[in-house]
Amino acid sequence: MTSTAGSPVVVVHGPPGTGKTTTISSAAEIWSKKINKPVWIVGYSNVAVKNIAEKLLERDVDFKLVVSVEFYVEWHEHIYEKIQEKLIRTDRLPKHQLALSRKIGSSTVILSTLTLLSNPALEQNGMFDIVPVRNLVVDEASQIDIFEYMASSGYFQ
Repeated sequence: MTSTAGSPVVVVHGPPGTGKTTTISSAAEIWSKKINKPVWIVGYSNVAVKNIAEKLLERDVDFKLVVSVEFYVEWHEHIYEKIQEKLIRTDRLPKHQLALSRKIGSSTVILSTLTLLSNPALEQNGMFDIVPVRNLVVDEASQIDIFEYMASSGYFQ
């Protein structure tokens, strides 16, 4: 595998229970705490992203989880109880970069689904200027159609 930016591409593959989520959270912890590099962690499903968020919480990693209001409201609010203070719903995303920067705070780790990463609101409010997509971790990559990657690839640096 190759990377267009010259950075290495790493593939972690294995059946359920082999430590993929732990590996992702460990890498995010190192990027955020030791080398202060921004990282976006995306997955195919909201549940997979939520599971990573819970691991990051256990490791005391400063992160934000951006979740679609359509998924959250009246359907899945209960699954986010542990990570409520890290959660940003799309309907509550500040429209201006300064307000968004305050909401993000010192977080350099952002979680979302890959589909949400292509939401135009994230570009319009300056999210990718605040936390650039320089390191991208994709969970459940085999479940994602190649066209979904292409829709989001314009934001990768």
